[in-house]
Amino acid sequence: MLFFRLTLLAGIPAALLGTLPAPPAQAAPEEPPRVAVFAQANFPTYGVNGLVSPRQIVRNLQAAGLGADLLDADALARPERLNAQRYAALVLPYGNTFPLDAFANLRKFHQARGSLVTTGIPFTHPAARLAARGWDATPRWGGAVQLAPLQGPRPGANAVRIQTGDQDWTGVSSARFAVRPGDKVTLSAALRETTAPPRAARSRTPTAALRGPEDQLYLRFLDASGTFLEQRGVAVPAAARSGWNPVRVESVAPARAAFANLSLQMRRRGRTFLAGDFEGSVNGKPAPLANADLSRVGDEFLDLGHQDTPALWGPDGIGIGGFAGPGDPNLPASVVVSPGDPLHLTPLFSGRPAATVRAAPQWLDPRSLPAGVRLIPALGTPARPLIALLSQEKGPFQGAVDAWTYRVPEGDREDYYACQVIARATVSVLSRRGLLSKPKESVAFRGLDALPRPTLFENLTLPKVARRYDTFQPKMPPPARRLFVSDVRSLKNDEKLLLTSLQGIVNRKQPRIYLLFDEDDARWLETLRQQGVTDAPIPVADPWSLFGQFRSEFKGAVVCDPKVYVSPCIAVSLAGADDLLVAMTPQLAERAKVPVTLDLRGRFKNNADALRYLRTSILPRLDPYLTCTLDPAVFHQGGLDSLIAARASVFWITGPEAQQLPGADSFAEVAEVSALLAGMPLGAVVRGFWWHGDGIGLQESDGVALAGRLGKVTLVSDLITNLSVQSGVRADRLAQKPRAPAPPLDRKKIYVAFTMSDGDNLCTWRGYFRRYFEDPVRGTIPIGWGMSPAILDLAPSWARWYYEQATPNDEFICDVSGVAYMYPSSWGASLKDKEGAFRWFYDRTQDYMQRMDMKTLRLMDVRKDDIARVGPLLPALDYLMPDYGHAGGTAYQEVTYALPTGQSVFRAVTSGSGPQHFAEQIRDRAAGTRPAFVNAFVWNWGSNLSDLKQTLQILGPDYVAVTPSQLNALYRQANKGAELPENQVTHSTKQTR
Repeated sequence: MLFFRLTLLAGIPAALLGTLPAPPAQAAPEEPPRVAVFAQANFPTYGVNGLVSPRQIVRNLQAAGLGADLLDADALARPERLNAQRYAALVLPYGNTFPLDAFANLRKFHQARGSLVTTGIPFTHPAARLAARGWDATPRWGGAVQLAPLQGPRPGANAVRIQTGDQDWTGVSSARFAVRPGDKVTLSAALRETTAPPRAARSRTPTAALRGPEDQLYLRFLDASGTFLEQRGVAVPAAARSGWNPVRVESVAPARAAFANLSLQMRRRGRTFLAGDFEGSVNGKPAPLANADLSRVGDEFLDLGHQDTPALWGPDGIGIGGFAGPGDPNLPASVVVSPGDPLHLTPLFSGRPAATVRAAPQWLDPRSLPAGVRLIPALGTPARPLIALLSQEKGPFQGAVDAWTYRVPEGDREDYYACQVIARATVSVLSRRGLLSKPKESVAFRGLDALPRPTLFENLTLPKVARRYDTFQPKMPPPARRLFVSDVRSLKNDEKLLLTSLQGIVNRKQPRIYLLFDEDDARWLETLRQQGVTDAPIPVADPWSLFGQFRSEFKGAVVCDPKVYVSPCIAVSLAGADDLLVAMTPQLAERAKVPVTLDLRGRFKNNADALRYLRTSILPRLDPYLTCTLDPAVFHQGGLDSLIAARASVFWITGPEAQQLPGADSFAEVAEVSALLAGMPLGAVVRGFWWHGDGIGLQESDGVALAGRLGKVTLVSDLITNLSVQSGVRADRLAQKPRAPAPPLDRKKIYVAFTMSDGDNLCTWRGYFRRYFEDPVRGTIPIGWGMSPAILDLAPSWARWYYEQATPNDEFICDVSGVAYMYPSSWGASLKDKEGAFRWFYDRTQDYMQRMDMKTLRLMDVRKDDIARVGPLLPALDYLMPDYGHAGGTAYQEVTYALPTGQSVFRAVTSGSGPQHFAEQIRDRAAGTRPAFVNAFVWNWGSNLSDLKQTLQILGPDYVAVTPSQLNALYRQANKGAELPENQVTHSTKQTR
């Protein structure tokens, strides 16, 4: 995309735009007006950048000379806390969502001339606390699962409302309670079905096909580490509308059982239940089933879905405006500063590369405004204002001036610009109300202009540094024939981290230590022996003895600072650089009899200071091609051994929901991490994961995009263990088993290739997909399994096991976007040589795909022009399978077509999960076309193989499941001799040099 600087619209009369002179200013008060900023932990965001921080908004307002306070949802609901006498304006930074319980007081505040400064499409998604404390919901607390106050089976009792839809299982699970092997455990619940009477059937699908597996009340058993052992389920009655019906399940706790819990899970689509009266017993005595009566409400807020009414001017509305759009992608909206520049945006955007247009956004709809509400555009046009002021000159909110800030143009450091726009909108609102004099308004804008600006990288030339290894990821030497194996499952978290750092240092020279964190580690240890990589292990009963055994291989310990949250990141980076063990406390080092060589306590002022030290002082001594983003809270889970062994840097960005952590400052952390990545060469890898919960971490899409713009790729590997051993296994290439040729082409059929998601995540291959591969259904239907080719470097033993277990119906494809995770739409956007970055990435991708015998790949976050750009860079591929879920058009020709290169494109036609939902999407996208060839994307976290088999049963005999390669072969056969696309060339499958 070409970027242009923001410019002022010219030639439009000011009166036409509603930019009439402001009314005479009232005498400015001596004290600056105060502003309330809504801040609620874990409040859902929608339509706004997830990194927008209420604390940063407060800092910006203070820089503008205004008083500002953070108020939570409870405070917003209380008139004595939020009122127009105390606060002149309220900032709502979470986008479309708003706290439902506070709505009445927010409306009262607005009626009293209190100004609203909004983000996203405001007041369209009410959010409320409707989760039961101590209970987990599937898929999550929200529209499908929520608390139903006072609707329980007894007067005054609560219930849980469960509504099944397109997702897989829907339900609730209790907290664990303790059991012992041999205990007799009984659980029960009361259920009432409240499903509305069925409408006329949409299709002739048999009822049995729609129902799927029975709904179940499960009693589940787990071991001491929380690993699932087994479950016993009883069916929920198929029809229970006559009233409350009891359901009961009992079983005997198996060997190794330490915990049990209740899990009520529904599967039949389109049903609604109320559930309550949960009870349990162990050996006839009441079980400690936490919050069994559902009387305690959880702290989390649930987004209750879209509603238009609250935003409008009716008796139940708050009067902030409706929205229009999205528009036609071919007719993008203007993103230029409006005449008059009421928010003083020109200095803010000066020097910032930004598109002058934005494809198909949503905007404040001028038609939704009643007479007496004047629109003052700030960004965009009068017909499509993206940012605007609303002057309420008549009506129920007369005297208020409000701001609609929607979302600033996306791109590098959108969080910084969003917080600036919010502060500027607040200043402008207060000035137009006469609460700030013109001189004080100017001072306020100058204060915002003077705030430090983040470095925006544009036309960047990356350093060229020789890579010390030929592989994409560094490999360790071959492991010792006999590994020292120690079980660490019973150790404390800081003890596990200390041992993991020892493992990384020792295994750098030769992998000799293997730690058991769970049963998956034991399975892969046995696989190494079966594959002839290792012999029988040497058991180490006391893991603490390893410190003495390998004392000569490390130099001491580095102690972390509890007052700087990312201090463990610095410690791990130093561990790799200087052969140090990571001790969270001096006492832990003393217990291991390891001298403290370096103490980080008091060394850094905050997280940003620590990350700056990492970038400037430690990084030059580390592998410039390898870094990692990982929350220190999960350091104990074993993912650091290979990073320490390979001398990688480690960092973390706390995120907007973690600003209470010691030393946290997400704005400054992002700046330091951006500078760190900008200083690393093209193709450097970011391991770990950018996310550790909503609002915790930079978040997945923002992190992958940030790295990608700077020419870095992400390799998801946060919950992983023993890579310092696995990466020592030798394997230059792997061959997939021969697959059967495609079935004979029938031009009356629709051919479907199921493609399983998220195989780029190495954690899925460690254990998650192993359960899939042990499912007896596997092999009965064709599946395309997405897999990262980088597994060849880091865990070839795992890949070999899956390749050996494959049936003729299992095919492995490259996931996602290439040799590692990036978005082609933003890859290399900040670099001078963008095309060179693209060529490098796909040269590397093609090389590793050939080594892994993969014939196609899934692209993610791509438009049609991105797909066309990638195709020619992969000349050895005959076809592409883009999209993480349906993202293309709805017509068949928009999802299945050929590139000018002759390569076939099969864009995903499905999203979500659930057999009926899958079947309907496949039917809709292939409607009217015979033969048809479609890519059915399967979301691995919410699907199972039985779902896919049931999908085919629902679709019927006209739909044929095939592997991805068979799909392409049949498509080419069906289109043989057809007219080629304009400028299409004959495609060659010869390998490039």
